[in-house]
Amino acid sequence: MTSLLLLVCIQLILPACLTAQTIRIGSLGLSGPLLPLWIAQDRSLFSQYGLKTEVVTFQGGSTTIQALVAGEVKFAATGSAPGANARLGGADVVAIAEWVNTLPYMLIVTNEIDTPEKLRKKRIAISRFGSAAHYAVRLVLIKMGIDPDKDVQMLQIGDESLRLGALRQGSVDATVLTPPANLTARNLGFRVLTSLHEAGVQYSFDHLLVTRAFANKNKDAVQGFLKGFLHGIADMKKHRRESIETLKRWMRLNDQNALDETYRIFVEMIPAKPYGNEEGWRNLVEVITSTNPKAKHLQSKEMFDYTYLREIDKSGFIDALYR
Repeated sequence: MTSLLLLVCIQLILPACLTAQTIRIGSLGLSGPLLPLWIAQDRSLFSQYGLKTEVVTFQGGSTTIQALVAGEVKFAATGSAPGANARLGGADVVAIAEWVNTLPYMLIVTNEIDTPEKLRKKRIAISRFGSAAHYAVRLVLIKMGIDPDKDVQMLQIGDESLRLGALRQGSVDATVLTPPANLTARNLGFRVLTSLHEAGVQYSFDHLLVTRAFANKNKDAVQGFLKGFLHGIADMKKHRRESIETLKRWMRLNDQNALDETYRIFVEMIPAKPYGNEEGWRNLVEVITSTNPKAKHLQSKEMFDYTYLREIDKSGFIDALYR
């Protein structure tokens, strides 16, 4: 009887100890896709599911992963490539959700290009060969039935400001930009021909990561984190005005048009149920392989563990958030 009572006491004490600790969440930079995380943090949604949390912002994906592996943060919301490269390097990291599964680029063109066919023989600005912008252009052209190797000329110009400058000077006819730079381009009279999301381009872009060692010992914490994040996605989709205020505060952005545009794009892009898919994974692996040949053999099942998300989903939790 005494032993049984002791076991019950331990089971009650352990969750209390866990919730008393501050769980640190590492995030990459300050960009629109992180809105669900910021909402969950600011509105104390994680605390509803038993976690006291703090969001720590890093300036690089590899730095975020290093902090995760070192145990300085318990969860990481970051780009897919750093996590996959860490996995290839032997790090015990696993993705428990993929909340952006396309490249958040828009294809910006001069105003006379109003159909994909008119892109043939045109000059398209990218940052550099092998970059995300380069691959985004390739993927969207293929989706539109245009051969990126034969039908267009790609020029290495540099970052988004330089590419937009080249477009303004007339030295290129098109480029890809991310929000809110696309709004700047539109205000300058350029056309948004399509977004990669609208074109149906799949790409494993942003992951929620954890170490397997932590996840195996702290299932309740992993599920609590996921529930808070999923609740943040739902609130983002249901509460526009409050979500834009959260964007404004975290991004330190006062341009209302840019805030509205960023919200509009990511509220459509981020799914209620953040599962990835094999096509998106294959596209990511192709990019990583260009700089890390070992990536060619990395299987999605080695990188992802959707056990926690599926369990939450099957319980009806996600559907209930939208009723």
